[in-house]
Amino acid sequence: MRAALVIVIGVLAGVLGFGYWHRSSYTTLMVVLTDASKKERDGRVLNAELVFLDASSRPLARGKTDNKLGIVLLQHPASGYCGPELSLDSYRACVVAQSGWLTRWVDDLRFVSVVIGNCRIERVPVEVTVTRDSLFTWWIPLGRWGGAPYTHYATRLEVDVRVCAVTSYRG
Repeated sequence: MRAALVIVIGVLAGVLGFGYWHRSSYTTLMVVLTDASKKERDGRVLNAELVFLDASSRPLARGKTDNKLGIVLLQHPASGYCGPELSLDSYRACVVAQSGWLTRWVDDLRFVSVVIGNCRIERVPVEVTVTRDSLFTWWIPLGRWGGAPYTHYATRLEVDVRVCAVTSYRG
């Protein structure tokens, strides 16, 4: 009886330990950039360049929006952009590399500089929200609840390109 209890506790500790490690080591960052002056296509901003900055305005990372949907892509120092032009295996490897890289700097993110055409907006403060997947449900083989846990960061930036100004920012 005692051996079974030790095994159960050991397995439970292993499951929770792996979940905690994975959630601490793998991160996502979703950045939504919209143009308040554009009503078509939900204000998506195409072909913008972004620089993510810490509190002392030191660059942490660079990014860009794609030229079709306005999705913000981050540029990993070695893997580059994880975009749809990559093969499935290359895309997976890129996402894993980017996820681990994000954990090293995303907590320091305080500002974003944006260039959209001739509009340059420097050092916009950003509010970043953080959500963490559950440590208890990662092992459940269900689509909605299963999968290794991640820490998810998100921020939103709305600009008005006509006047080259920020209209709102929030996580």
